[in-house]
Amino acid sequence: MSKVFRGKFMALLKNAFEKGKLTFCGKAKIYAFKHDFKRLSDTLCGKNWVVYARPPFGGPKQVLDYLGRYTHRVAIANHRIVNVANGKVTFTP
Repeated sequence: MSKVFRGKFMALLKNAFEKGKLTFCGKAKIYAFKHDFKRLSDTLCGKNWVVYARPPFGGPKQVLDYLGRYTHRVAIANHRIVNVANGKVTFTP
């Protein structure tokens, strides 16, 4: 599975590079040049990748239950809000 994942990931990465969809910042700026990006790609393709895949969910209901635990959270629970005044909110940590 690692070889398949690496192959698909690298193909998509190279495609994004060729279409100019990648942004290189900081120390990675050197890879914006074609020959340097190719050298990086060749290095990555030569590495053994470790891919961890969890067992599949039981079905659509289990997927929705799992995602629901993360998508319906609030940043600050109401019980933590101490005061709202003059456009400022005070809350407990």
